[in-house]
Amino acid sequence: MNGMEKLLQTASAKLGMSPEKLMSSLEKGDMNDILANMNAADKQKIKSVLENGTAMDALVKSPQAAAFMKQMSGNPQVKFNKT
Repeated sequence: MNGMEKLLQTASAKLGMSPEKLMSSLEKGDMNDILANMNAADKQKIKSVLENGTAMDALVKSPQAAAFMKQMSGNPQVKFNKT
């Protein structure tokens, strides 16, 4: 099982949905199914970041996000640009 499959398994279990359904929702950009099983506080946190371009930009450009992407790629040599 690769890093992405592990992530899908973990996230789908926490969200109460199948990994296939989660992947389908992510590919379609449909957050409704993903948010449906979250508690109100977590749902609001996610929505506030997604609706705030500055916060979203900071999130994807963070060192933690870069490290996460390297880990998920399975290749420690992968470089991600900070644009």
